[in-house]
Amino acid sequence: RDVREAKLLIQALQPDHSEMLSAEVELLWNALSTKQNEIFSSRQVENKVQPALVKRAFLMITVVLLSCLSGLLMAHLLKREEIYEYKTGFDQVATVVLPDSSKVILNANSSIKMWTSGWLKKKREMTLTGEANFKIKKLASSARYHKLLVHTNSGTIEVTGTIFNVFSRGSKTKVYLKEGGIKLNDLPDLPVILMHPGDYIQYDVLDKTISKNKVASEKIDSWTLNKVVFDKTPFSDVLAHLKDIHGLGAVLENKSLLDKSFTGILPADDLDLLLKALEEAFDINISIKDNTLLITLK
Repeated sequence: RDVREAKLLIQALQPDHSEMLSAEVELLWNALSTKQNEIFSSRQVENKVQPALVKRAFLMITVVLLSCLSGLLMAHLLKREEIYEYKTGFDQVATVVLPDSSKVILNANSSIKMWTSGWLKKKREMTLTGEANFKIKKLASSARYHKLLVHTNSGTIEVTGTIFNVFSRGSKTKVYLKEGGIKLNDLPDLPVILMHPGDYIQYDVLDKTISKNKVASEKIDSWTLNKVVFDKTPFSDVLAHLKDIHGLGAVLENKSLLDKSFTGILPADDLDLLLKALEEAFDINISIKDNTLLITLK
């Protein structure tokens, strides 16, 4: 077809020329044939190269897509995913069943926030503000326990499965272990501390004081049974309890009261009875105005 079109084009451009000599025709024909062969050969090369380019492009696209999908999968597996959050108000105690079937009893004015992290989200983590009593369920997987980390204001409690109580308010952290075994991590300027049943550790992040004692559980987790136990408790700690649990501040007429201590076992939900007991024990008058205790000597 190309040859015929070329012939017609030549004829159209040279309408007045006389008929070409046979030698000229043969020369022209040879030239056109050579050109035709070159065009045909180049098309064959292009046809051979084209599939290779397509295949390479397809492989590159496949690699990119797989990389994106694997990246999304890894991000999903490693993503810190919030699972649970619960808060209590003043004078409110609540029992919470976590997604892993662990049970937490939250004292008044407390909060927890739990999520999963790490490879396949097997590591459970939680932040605690206030006070909580934990009964953690063991999650066995290939003879290994999924880790639980409880973050407080001054360190981290690492748990595999146990019953323990944690107080974390202000600069103070108090941990009591009833059953199982836990360890305290990330305490400022302190090594990892392994705890055993009956251990009671108190730590103040501000003055960096720490103490470890053996204590009966009734003195620590009595609040879960609606009891509040004061055992030679400094009056300042009693006032802190009133503020943390009942949301009541205090104004003292006589600061010497802060040097005294109080002992008693009272219903945790009976504020009036606690205030009357304090009045009798310290010979004082207590009135409430605008969520503030006004404490005066009799």
